[in-house]
Amino acid sequence: MTTSNPVRLVPSEGTCRPVGAVVLIAMIIAIGLLKPWGSGAGPPPPPIAALGGAQAGAVISSPIDNLAADPALSPFLRPSPPSNTSGPCYFGLAWRLFTAETTSVGPVHTWYELQPLQASGPTDPRIRVVQVHSSAIRQLGYCPVTEPNGPIHALGTAAWQLVPGAAPRLIGLTLAPGIGPADSDEGVVYLPPAAPNGSPAPVWLPSVYVFMVRLATVPVTEEWFAVDIT
Repeated sequence: MTTSNPVRLVPSEGTCRPVGAVVLIAMIIAIGLLKPWGSGAGPPPPPIAALGGAQAGAVISSPIDNLAADPALSPFLRPSPPSNTSGPCYFGLAWRLFTAETTSVGPVHTWYELQPLQASGPTDPRIRVVQVHSSAIRQLGYCPVTEPNGPIHALGTAAWQLVPGAAPRLIGLTLAPGIGPADSDEGVVYLPPAAPNGSPAPVWLPSVYVFMVRLATVPVTEEWFAVDIT
């Protein structure tokens, strides 16, 4: 076991206090602790690049965000602005049912998803029914797919009212003036059909209505859908 040499205290003239030797030793120890001898810490590393080459902390734009910001690519379709200045069917990436009604707060326009299919007739159980809960519908119609390649020419539309315990009743369809598209291939809007006794009806009465749209495809196809107004 080794022992360290004692520190010699050198008295100064006329006093008995430690002098320069102690101060010098303290300075050497302090310098040894503070000076980065050998391989100390180097300069700070450069910032890590984020995805796509952006610097860390930068806002990264996601491709999903870009899709959602583009109305033409959004999965949540918005067929018309609230003002309806472009008509009920100006945006046609999917089939939609359109209704217009008058409430205590003013006119209300509503769009519903449609999934038409080919069927054997108005009572085919495969026809998908859209539920509409309103007693004030003054106009009702549909908007077919019109984008991105333009609408398919519609050869005609027929409609039936399903009466419980009776055969489907063929109803006449009258275009609603001033609300539907100028080109009927882009969609049509109808007034309420007349009552069974022939009297005009101010609104679409509660019932199930089945529609068939005949399209000028090759070969000709028929698209069927139903609306249940309650």
